[in-house]
Amino acid sequence: MAVVSLLNQAPYRRTHSSRERLNIAEREDEWDSRHNNNHALENKRSSGCRGNLSRNHQCSIDTCDRLAINVSGMHYEAFQYVFERHPSTLLGDPNKRQRYYDRRKREYFFDRHRPTFEAIFNYYQYGGGIRRPETVPDDIFLGELDFFEIEPEEIDAYRADEGYVEETILLPEGPIQKKIWMIMEYPETSRSAYIVAIVSVLVTLISIVLFCVETTHIAQDECEAGEPTNFTDPFFIIETLCTFWFTVEVVIRIIVCPSKPIFFKDFKNLVDITAVIPYYVTLTNVLISMTCDSATSSTSLAFLRVIRLVRVFKLTKHSAGLQVLIMTFRASFQGLLLFLVAMIVCILLFSSAIYYAELGIDESQINSIPDGFWWAVITMTTVGYGDKVPVGVWGKLIGSLCALAGVLTLSIPVPIITENFNKFYAHKTGRGRI
Repeated sequence: MAVVSLLNQAPYRRTHSSRERLNIAEREDEWDSRHNNNHALENKRSSGCRGNLSRNHQCSIDTCDRLAINVSGMHYEAFQYVFERHPSTLLGDPNKRQRYYDRRKREYFFDRHRPTFEAIFNYYQYGGGIRRPETVPDDIFLGELDFFEIEPEEIDAYRADEGYVEETILLPEGPIQKKIWMIMEYPETSRSAYIVAIVSVLVTLISIVLFCVETTHIAQDECEAGEPTNFTDPFFIIETLCTFWFTVEVVIRIIVCPSKPIFFKDFKNLVDITAVIPYYVTLTNVLISMTCDSATSSTSLAFLRVIRLVRVFKLTKHSAGLQVLIMTFRASFQGLLLFLVAMIVCILLFSSAIYYAELGIDESQINSIPDGFWWAVITMTTVGYGDKVPVGVWGKLIGSLCALAGVLTLSIPVPIITENFNKFYAHKTGRGRI
């Protein structure tokens, strides 16, 4: 195939008449005039740019409207107004970023983490919230945000999305009250505070074990009507000692707390107060009647004894794992609500279907739709007690579909809970900056 050279095309050029040459010259003069006007306009803009910026700003015609940024060899470029929309940040303030300017290369050089700057650059360009890349560790990402002086409210929003829990420490004003409050509330502050926390956990565990053991037939004594109360019973003595410790603890904390309204609004403090009420109500009833059966004859008193189980929540005060679980379920509330709605819809659907599928069968164990509720819950959760089972062919088919739907429905909250748990666990155990 022949290739025609473009370097020597003079023999093939068409000749122009004098009128055509005149028109071409006029067009060239018009183009030169436009080019000169544009060049003058650029010079005017350049001089205006230099007038508006600080004296130390090293700008030229080519770099005034755009910023060239080099982050450890990765080059970025954007218009200047993109960064100046955030004037309090490092890149948005000309005076702050000036010391990173390389006059020879006409660019700003930062020896920083490149994957993190990709997210920061996207924040400048598109706005919205800051999103951490999955490959970037959380502590490195927060360090880069601090270096580039991203707005504090944006960092706070990012920390909230990542599952950080900001704990406001409020201390009493008096030195003695402050010291006692630190001992009772913050085990990591001193050796005495750590010892108090250990004792509180041990007493709580003893109280829970005692609550379970005293319900066995070995620990239950025969109590006849009118028989006087035995105050030397070992279970009564141990329960009294545990309640005495809880009472002293909560009274001291109420006295030295920095704010009474905030103290009584805290769930953990309400648990501490509720944990000692059943003992004193039962003891008052026993002292009035002075009979051993008065503590167990009343249904309301038996219910108060069940309330003693709230002492389990006292462990959340000293257990980081239980705190992570509580924060995880609190953050996963919307996902759990979606799961609950899907579960209710499936229960209604399959309980109605199984009732009408088994209707008319003599050996049918599902006699109503409420009976179907129990069967649907047991089937969807794959428990299968076997107390109610379908008998007919259509009932067995519906039961199979119900089991499959239950497996799919139960998988809805799993990724939500897992994601929130990983975030809270990483931050609470110190793998991220809190």
